Amino acid sequence: MDESLDDGGEMTHWGLPYKSVDGQCPDLEYQLKSAKVVLKNLEEGMLDDMCGDSENKVIVTSMGESAIRQPTRFGLYFLHGWNQHETDASDRYPSYYRPAAGQYLFFMKEIGAWEYWHTYDRWVIGPVHDKAMGGLMIKPYDPSHVCPYKIKWYRSHRWYHDVVPQPNLWNTAGNPWIIDDTITIEPYSEDLWPEFDCSCENLNITSSGRVLEYHPQRLGQYARLQDKTKEGYLAPVYAKISEGEPSYLYSHHPKGKVWLVGSSNSTWSLRLNKLTDPASSPSCFQEGQWEYLQSKKEQKEVWLKDTDLNIQCLN
Repeated sequence: MDESLDDGGEMTHWGLPYKSVDGQCPDLEYQLKSAKVVLKNLEEGMLDDMCGDSENKVIVTSMGESAIRQPTRFGLYFLHGWNQHETDASDRYPSYYRPAAGQYLFFMKEIGAWEYWHTYDRWVIGPVHDKAMGGLMIKPYDPSHVCPYKIKWYRSHRWYHDVVPQPNLWNTAGNPWIIDDTITIEPYSEDLWPEFDCSCENLNITSSGRVLEYHPQRLGQYARLQDKTKEGYLAPVYAKISEGEPSYLYSHHPKGKVWLVGSSNSTWSLRLNKLTDPASSPSCFQEGQWEYLQSKKEQKEVWLKDTDLNIQCLN
């Protein structure tokens, strides 16, 4: 019998749930629970040793332009392990991972040689662990604080990578890293960052405007997907159920300040910017002015409004 553990920790046989004759596997269940306890204790012990606490989930958020330009980098992250740098083996920093968009949060320490030797320390959020390929970068004032949620934000700077480099005096090609000091990382608290819904299990996206011309594949009926919190979402996620190519409605922002519609959770052609909403409570997609991607040439994107786009709940 070919058996394996699925992602939910349940015994499977050829991809199907497997149970013994009486419907239970007490020995396996006991071993699985014991392994989870050991893993949790290791995580808490490691974090307590490095950070003085055991926060194994963090929230990455922004109320600035980075939430529009790099939306996949934000949301709920889970402890992944730690980074131990060759430059100083005593330095260990926790690393985090967000399954929803395949993003890592980690610390990088590099020693480089320009006209003089220098150390370059920063936190990076990107798709490859321990590689400077990220979309967000944080330069901490004091890198000796090994936990990202203990950064002194008022003395540290944060940047996001833009598709259009900004011209400057030092580089004729421009600099694609734009400052956004609203980017923050904090320990996850269910009270402060609750999972929320928008009182809508099924919906219909329609338009008689330009979206019908440019992105008709995004129109149609959608149904809410379940159990997306374990992937790093706190906002509801919807998938298209009517005919046509796959399409999704989602928000990586943990309070729904930026909503997207696209063929995957990392590509989109419709967006709703609610960052100017002064309310601290989560924002949903029923109200607001949607934009559509009209063109994309030479790294420049043109987004225009569609006043006729409508989202109707079908509950």
